[in-house]
Amino acid sequence: MKKFFGILLALTLFTAIPAAAQFNWGIKAGVNLAQKPSDIDDVKGKTGWFVGPMAKVTIPVVGLGVEANLLYSQTSTEVQGETIKRQTIDLPVYLRYEFSLPVVNKFLEPFLAVGPQWSWNIGDKRFSVTEALMNGAVGGTNSLKEYTLRSSNLSLNLGLGAVLLDHVQVHANYNIALGSTSDYGDPMNAAWNLATKSKTNTWQISVAYIF
Repeated sequence: MKKFFGILLALTLFTAIPAAAQFNWGIKAGVNLAQKPSDIDDVKGKTGWFVGPMAKVTIPVVGLGVEANLLYSQTSTEVQGETIKRQTIDLPVYLRYEFSLPVVNKFLEPFLAVGPQWSWNIGDKRFSVTEALMNGAVGGTNSLKEYTLRSSNLSLNLGLGAVLLDHVQVHANYNIALGSTSDYGDPMNAAWNLATKSKTNTWQISVAYIF
């Protein structure tokens, strides 16, 4: 009998949660503030952007929810004075916790978000970079190196934000690369496999309109 009631309770919860859950979708856009890639000299992170659809499912009473985005994203890095543009399709998935605050809850709902992101490179992957030796002094020479972007990579997102008036979402996010995002070295060198492997982390600020 206890087993029967346990199964009945589990089925009740399983059917009640989807019924109580709220589904919303929207359009998100924002800026990428790429940081300096690790372990490469004379490199600067530059500002990029992203845009795409988003969807979220929230259980109001509990405050937990899941948000998924499908974004076209551009980030740029300046290597030895030359701009490297990275174009990706990003799939970030967030586990969200929305705070229910008395009084202000009708027009302001803050939240925390964390989750993985999968990215696939859809643009150019290899770039030739001229590295000046001896700081360009008289008699100095130049070295031709190659900056290679990975075809795909996995990262982790940590963020916080707020939903305003049920329709406008503002989100600040820090994207942490979990593996190398690029290689930098001399392609003519037999030790190419010893090329510098770097990671690029990115700050992101976005605004979304939720329908």
